[in-house]
Amino acid sequence: MDEIAIGFAAVILSIGVLPLSLLFFIHKIKAKKMDTLIKIVELGGNVDPDMMKMLSGGEGNYKTDYKIGMIWLALGVPITLGIWLESGYEEAVFGTIAIFIGIAFLISGKYRLRESS
Repeated sequence: MDEIAIGFAAVILSIGVLPLSLLFFIHKIKAKKMDTLIKIVELGGNVDPDMMKMLSGGEGNYKTDYKIGMIWLALGVPITLGIWLESGYEEAVFGTIAIFIGIAFLISGKYRLRESS
């Protein structure tokens, strides 16, 4: 009986509470950025594209794609090996999803590096 209650609570948290809290924090960050822009305009400052880029966090560069790709690979390889050693290669296919995401980010970083030069 306890397993069912714990499972139900986990489902409710993962489907309901986590996405709502994520949306709440995204809204708070955007509201703080908007307050910053309003204060700048009230003080007589001008809002130029460089300031907007700084406040938005920018597009990111190829290094961020490389870092994200390496993190996905660092997660995907042990997960795949763990599943493979535990259950066999048929189930290990699901662990390769993280590896492919990491490879995609590495390729994206390579193309961004090529575009910037």
